[in-house]
Amino acid sequence: MKKIHKYYNRILIVLLLSAFSGCSKDYLETEPVDIITEDIILSDKPAFMAHLAYLYNNMAFERINYWMDYNTDILVNCFSGQTTSALDDAQTFTSNTQEYNFWETAYVQIRNLNNIIAKFPESTAFQEPEKSQVLGELKFLRAYTYFRLVRGYGGVPLITEVMEMPASGDPSELARPRDSEEDVWEYIDNEMTEAIGMMSSKKDDFRINKWSGLAFKSRAMLHAASIAKYSEIQLDGILGIPASKADYYFESARDAAWDVIESGQYELYNKDEDKAANYRKMIFDESAANRERIFVTAYYWPLKTHPFDRNSAPYNHRSAEGYGSYFNVTLDMVESYEYVDNRDGSLKLYDEEDNQIVYNNAEDLFIGKDPRFFASVNYPGAPWKGIKLQVWGNIIEGGVEKDGYGPDGISPPEATSTGFCLSKWADPNPPRPINGSSSEVDRICIRYAEVLLNYAEAQFELENEPEARTYVNMIRNRAGIMELTDPITMEDIVHERKVELAFEDHRYWDTKRWRTLHIIMDNSDTYGLWPILNKDNNTFVFRPFVLNVNKFRRTYYPHMYYYKIAQNIIESNRLLIQNPGY
Repeated sequence: MKKIHKYYNRILIVLLLSAFSGCSKDYLETEPVDIITEDIILSDKPAFMAHLAYLYNNMAFERINYWMDYNTDILVNCFSGQTTSALDDAQTFTSNTQEYNFWETAYVQIRNLNNIIAKFPESTAFQEPEKSQVLGELKFLRAYTYFRLVRGYGGVPLITEVMEMPASGDPSELARPRDSEEDVWEYIDNEMTEAIGMMSSKKDDFRINKWSGLAFKSRAMLHAASIAKYSEIQLDGILGIPASKADYYFESARDAAWDVIESGQYELYNKDEDKAANYRKMIFDESAANRERIFVTAYYWPLKTHPFDRNSAPYNHRSAEGYGSYFNVTLDMVESYEYVDNRDGSLKLYDEEDNQIVYNNAEDLFIGKDPRFFASVNYPGAPWKGIKLQVWGNIIEGGVEKDGYGPDGISPPEATSTGFCLSKWADPNPPRPINGSSSEVDRICIRYAEVLLNYAEAQFELENEPEARTYVNMIRNRAGIMELTDPITMEDIVHERKVELAFEDHRYWDTKRWRTLHIIMDNSDTYGLWPILNKDNNTFVFRPFVLNVNKFRRTYYPHMYYYKIAQNIIESNRLLIQNPGY
């Protein structure tokens, strides 16, 4: 059974509908029960925990957040099918409202955190050391919100105090210019460090503590270091970090990651000798035995759910609501998965004479692939709910090739358009009929494998290649693929992050901080795999193909590394300077 303390949102619901501890019946008869006043929050622990639940629920943690990976080379959204005239919004770089409108959302959260942090010394709801833990959480949440802001927009106004309406009643007097990006990163570094020092070392998957704080800090500092090394100063320092600060931030990322490693609190998940099954169980095992989970967002049916099972379902398994095959893995990503004994992951489609290789079963094409592939991708012939996925785009009858797609794709809307679907987070044995609110698998915000890779990258950038290779090989050993024996390169680290952390919202942010996304996505086509079923002898051949270029040829421009500040935000604060290129 899931731990009850995971569900802070449940506490909030209960408190809004009933009395909190210590409140009399008379009080309930004279005050609305759907309002928790500031005085009650500061004096009553359950009320404060309800408010803390609200703040956590509004945090912009990555939660297996594949949406941003649509903007990279590993995933596309083919829900609309290839024949419709327009892309879904999430398929384009500039229409992704989830990040585009983050400025306003973030400052609402910062305002709420500033307010409760300022008032917290008055709180009688907690005694030490719990009071220190809670204040550390609040300060860390604020620092992380600024992390999400700065990596999207560059320098932003640093507001860390409660802003009161001026006596004139003119809110424009509260306007603040953008601080330099360097100053914002320095604040995040210092604030995270202070918060971590205040928090408990007791392991907790669902609230920020010393260890999860350090893990997140390793992520943030690695991003800052990459900006210092690979970006440039613009707008007189509003954008960019001096290159001289790169080593400082790499060291900070290294040290934060090392503290987590040295603590012994976490380990790579290794509960099953079957490497593919093991990697998959790492996602679904919500027990205390799974020590790879560092911080997660809890889901619990029916109070808090998500639609992943519905949206990922192959065509022949979709729910009555439809929406299946939302997440289509690209051929480029499939070929990024190596073979267990060969680093070249290219699929064997043609022989040395350039003839198509004939396979007796569709799934035979993928024999020997990195086990993480089988745990993450639904491919032609993959087993799903007791049957093989039937994915083909043409058939051969009487020696003649003609149209004839399979029950699971490729052409119909709500069927895969690349030949592949995402299965990494999908439950093949869901506990209930799938629909838009049926999934309750916890969403991992950060896990130990990322910390190891953060450590390895920081060490490599600090010219400690042997140490970096050791930790990259830990990940590869767990995956069940060959170790790297020669000195590794930055490309090896890039590759391992791409595969190990695939579909966890890292590819987008990694290629942005390395400033390589505009190179990868330069007038870039999206490729899929086109299986052909020969009905004369029940064999398969395959060929790569390019998806509709009008919809899936994409270009990411260098100015997009920083988001456009929405026009209404600029108009409300005339001291703000817009980012270049917009």
